[in-house]
Amino acid sequence: MRIVRSILIAVSILSLGLFGISELVRINGRDTEAPVITSDREVLEIPCGYTQEQLMEGLSAEDGTDGDLTPEIIAGSFSRFIDTGVCNLTYVVFDSSDQPASLTRKVKFTDYHPPRFTLTEPLVFSEQEGSYTEAMERLGAQDQLDGSLKEWITQTDTDVNYQRVGAYTMSVEVSNSFGDTSSAALPVHVVSAENRRVDIALASGIVYVGAGESFDPAAYISGVTAADGTVLDASAVTVESAVDTNTPGCYEVHYQAFDAGGNTGETWMTVIVGEGGTE
Repeated sequence: MRIVRSILIAVSILSLGLFGISELVRINGRDTEAPVITSDREVLEIPCGYTQEQLMEGLSAEDGTDGDLTPEIIAGSFSRFIDTGVCNLTYVVFDSSDQPASLTRKVKFTDYHPPRFTLTEPLVFSEQEGSYTEAMERLGAQDQLDGSLKEWITQTDTDVNYQRVGAYTMSVEVSNSFGDTSSAALPVHVVSAENRRVDIALASGIVYVGAGESFDPAAYISGVTAADGTVLDASAVTVESAVDTNTPGCYEVHYQAFDAGGNTGETWMTVIVGEGGTE
């Protein structure tokens, strides 16, 4: 019995020794050097319609054991803007031992502008027929990075009375996921039904014009229809515009037309002059 016990103790000691040696070999042979990501530029400049290939421009990754890991680099999520059109983007890569490396660099969207409001038709309503719901249905917002922001539009103020003829204002704002907010005080017109018998169709209910750019309000007339359904020439429309493209701000263009029967129609287009170009 003592011999068996001695043998078991010897085997246990030998097993522990072998295990210790194998662990020492494993530790000594383990890859302890993390990979490194480098960039040849401090700021990556890309368009809003970027590709994944453009996100990787100027990057490389090296590992002492695995060598070139550049194709394994993964782009994370963009941060919120730290300046207009500028944010941070963090990249990560793993070596074969699952050791990570990361790099954060600035990304500048070269053609970025803040979200812009859209209108499916002008904010012009017949007396006692318009409503907040109808106005919001016409209103949308587009962002170059997030796409449609329609569901995120909020009305911040209004003095509109849809029951009474008059010129009013509806203030709205919207933000994108990068933290950039756009706001506008949009004109709203409530007119008598008699002033809507001639239909003046516009190519857009709202237009953005870059500061200093040329602007032709007549170019936005897409059709004119008399009260009896007769199609009229665009020259039948008189245009009143106070748009000053040298001064940023929100403006209106007034369109009015008469048909042969003396019926009239009018509508308005909102024009926002800013730093960005026409869209």
